[in-house]
Amino acid sequence: MITNLALFEHPSHVDLLYPFSILHLPWELRFGALTIIETWQKLCGATVIGCFGREENLASFYARFPEYRAQQLGVGNVLLVSSRLVPTKSVVKQLREHVDLHRAVAFTVHGELVAVSLPITTWDQLSLEQWSDVEQLHQQHQWQTVELPTARLLGYLWEMLDVQASAIAEQFEFFTDATIHQSDFASAQVAALDAESIAVGEHSSIAPFVVLDATRGPIIIGNHVTIMPHVTIIGPCAIGDHSTIKAGAKIYANTSIGRWCKVGGELDSSIFQDYSNKQHDGFVGHSIIGEWVNLGADTNTSNLKNTYRPISIELPSGRIVTGRTFLGLLCGDHTKAGINTMFTTGTVTGVCANVFGAGYTPPVIPSFTWGGIQEHRRWSIEAAVDTARRAMLRRNRTLLPEEEALLRAEFERVAHTP
Repeated sequence: MITNLALFEHPSHVDLLYPFSILHLPWELRFGALTIIETWQKLCGATVIGCFGREENLASFYARFPEYRAQQLGVGNVLLVSSRLVPTKSVVKQLREHVDLHRAVAFTVHGELVAVSLPITTWDQLSLEQWSDVEQLHQQHQWQTVELPTARLLGYLWEMLDVQASAIAEQFEFFTDATIHQSDFASAQVAALDAESIAVGEHSSIAPFVVLDATRGPIIIGNHVTIMPHVTIIGPCAIGDHSTIKAGAKIYANTSIGRWCKVGGELDSSIFQDYSNKQHDGFVGHSIIGEWVNLGADTNTSNLKNTYRPISIELPSGRIVTGRTFLGLLCGDHTKAGINTMFTTGTVTGVCANVFGAGYTPPVIPSFTWGGIQEHRRWSIEAAVDTARRAMLRRNRTLLPEEEALLRAEFERVAHTP
């Protein structure tokens, strides 16, 4: 039995999950219809009693999600989990089979420490702040170790694209109370293919001439979602609460859309975090879009090279040959793209970039870039913060001091980067 969860940011994820990691912690990533932290809670039925990682990012996380701060410790054990471990039914089943209420048990994947189960009495005696503290304790005490043979480790950000389909399929059981029947939408002229694999939340509206095709995987539609006429959605696909799918949109398999998003045009195998918009025609494929992003009309992402060669990505830590044939845009929070923007295959943008101009973008667009195609300069921090505030007020949200502090820290980092 797992009753208490403590989530730890793995130190490698600061670089590997760029640009998402600039303002966020790994367990905020959208993972199917849920986030990673929500998935851990659902699968384990446990309380998250602590989150551990970079101090400034933790402050922002708790300010935005106060429900995770200082939750009451329950009876039983405490499971310490590295952000490298992907939460699946199989993993949780293996963990439950080996947790011990009376002694510590360590769990590894290919020899890498990914989780530790501790009795509450042991947890109370420890003062852990980083995953390296957990690794050091394991080396000192040589706890009983169990290898997790079917577990998956999360490395680079784009690897999240590989787990969306399985995540949506596994999470569908959490939404079965909302599953529809073929007759539910027949009179409304909605084509629901394999209706038993489609879940529609409360107060959501689906217009006539919409096609929901779940023959290849489930479709999960959250609460207060609006789907306009002539939309086609092919599963596996998940759409978060309060989101709007614009008329004529085509959303292909393996796509996860967060809460409060507005999406139109053509999407394929992509992830949108919360509060981001792509309202108009244009193609986004094999891409990960952060929060508070706005992609202007006819914005397109190239996700395949004309040479069909593997795509390389430029991260702050260096150039990475991904080995992937398909990879589009990795877009940081608060970035805006002007109309007709054409993102080069494997483009990476930081936060608060304002991208516009004729032609293809360069593959690297640093945070606070103004322009970014034929010529560019650095956007002022005051103007960027003001724009972030204005955008967030449109969703009745305010830019919190902890969020602003992270933006200003990133501005200083970029200003001192050659």
